Amino acid sequence: MTQISQRGKTIFASPFRKYLPLADAAKARGVDVIHLNIGQPDFPMPANTVQDFRWTGPDFVPYGVAEGETALREQWCRYYEKFDIQVHHGQVLITTGASEALQLALLAIADPGDEIIVPEPFYANYNGFCQIAGVNIVPLPSSIDDGFPLPEMDAFASAITDRTRCILLSNPNNPSGKIYPPAHLEQLLRLAVEHDIYLLIDEAYSEFVYDGFDFQSILTFRGADQHVIVADSVSKRFNACGLRVGAMVSRNAEVITTVTNYSRLRLSPPMLAQGLANSLLQTGPEYFESLREEFARRRQIILDRLSRMEGVVFHAPEGAFYILARLPIADSEHFSSWLLQEFSHDNRTVMVAPGTGFYAGEGCGLDEVRIAYILEPQRIELAMDCLERALAEYPQRTIQETTAITGLK
Repeated sequence: MTQISQRGKTIFASPFRKYLPLADAAKARGVDVIHLNIGQPDFPMPANTVQDFRWTGPDFVPYGVAEGETALREQWCRYYEKFDIQVHHGQVLITTGASEALQLALLAIADPGDEIIVPEPFYANYNGFCQIAGVNIVPLPSSIDDGFPLPEMDAFASAITDRTRCILLSNPNNPSGKIYPPAHLEQLLRLAVEHDIYLLIDEAYSEFVYDGFDFQSILTFRGADQHVIVADSVSKRFNACGLRVGAMVSRNAEVITTVTNYSRLRLSPPMLAQGLANSLLQTGPEYFESLREEFARRRQIILDRLSRMEGVVFHAPEGAFYILARLPIADSEHFSSWLLQEFSHDNRTVMVAPGTGFYAGEGCGLDEVRIAYILEPQRIELAMDCLERALAEYPQRTIQETTAITGLK
């Protein structure tokens, strides 16, 4: 009898997509499903980028260079200059999205059974990437009650063993929107150097910061070049998620060589998408200014509406375009499916991502959901109408004796 591998049987289920069949069924019943479950904004890409793009290669699409086309890697270096990052194109590898950058980096630096320290909550697919690589996540919890700060350095140090290969985190954080202060990043770097491990940071949301908070790339810190790896992407910056163009950046030549060898096994990143990404990276600052202004507007709507819902606890996100909120519910998985299967308000419902997927610790995130404020304000208002009514009607509602922490001033 044919069999499925244990890896396949236990593969991590994406919290963003696992309930899509339920959403499709709701739509088939005529229900308007408002998607706040995934980071796919509704903004247009920079004007005329697609229309003006021209393929300048031969009259067919050939394989490209495994490391990515030199012109794109050079353009990525020029783009980084706005963040005071100085890297050479030989220190940049083009990948099929930041996801592949993270996967290839893990394969390069860790063996099966090794350990990766990850502050919780974290981007849910890290669970899957680590499972594929055969490495174990060692989670370090942070709490919504004080705004998801980076755990204390003593906690990181205590978690390091002889199997630890890296510390992995996203900055700005997905799903909490937390931006980690430069002083804390510098402490992490010193810890990585002291224990001779890597610091792997996902910086896909670096353009999206609010309320005067500042983002500083880990690549701007000096003295630890051999210990730093960055995963990046054009997806979020330009609302070009489907291009699947990302990058892995490191000044560690051995890491670059090893990941290059892995990248040759998949031949090359998508050629047409690389050409379009090159054009996108030349976009002027006014595009990002308008994006930040609109995201800040949408963020404020979410904060205002959540602050009026009984029993909801949250902190204002400092970056990215997500908020992780604690709801008066016992099981975010059940609540997420109930929204799609049993609830509607004015023939609408809202799809959110259950919080359990953003943790590795057992029992974490049971009363939390991630909300992506990626739709136009009117749709967000309708979604919040649905959420407010749903919380009032949900049969397993559990109002606790607690005061909502809004993070608002």
